Amino acid sequence: MSRRTWLAALVAVLAAGRLGAQTVTVSQLDEATYRIAVTEERRRIFAANLALGPEESLRFWRIYDEYAKEREGLDKDRFAFLQRYAQSYAGMSDEQAMAIALASGRLQIADVQLRLKYAETLRKRMSGRVAARFFQVDDYVTTHLRMNMLSGIPLVAPSQ
Repeated sequence: MSRRTWLAALVAVLAAGRLGAQTVTVSQLDEATYRIAVTEERRRIFAANLALGPEESLRFWRIYDEYAKEREGLDKDRFAFLQRYAQSYAGMSDEQAMAIALASGRLQIADVQLRLKYAETLRKRMSGRVAARFFQVDDYVTTHLRMNMLSGIPLVAPSQ
């Protein structure tokens, strides 16, 4: 893929994520909105960015459904994390602030580990190219959703 085509594909992925997605701020965050943002949009973006034949598509979506089911736990943990943070960010102790930072890091690690697991599953059941494309698209989507969420979340209040 040429550099120009690659850039166009990246822009298309990010634009597709913006078309139906909402920017969710802490004050308007509810679990239903969060679930839609992390499941429906993700699925639409995959459908738009994976060039699969009919047989490949059936195999991919079976694997993807397993992946989405495993993601549910991470998504619930992330939502609970965001709720805890929204309720306490202004008055956190140093220990609470550090616990939040570490919890955020652990969630990011778990995201990458799950993505690696399913990239390997796809490589075994389909092809290396499909697996790599899955990994890339999921990384773009995860990063985009994360940036949307982070843009509405205030920083930990400085020490007083």
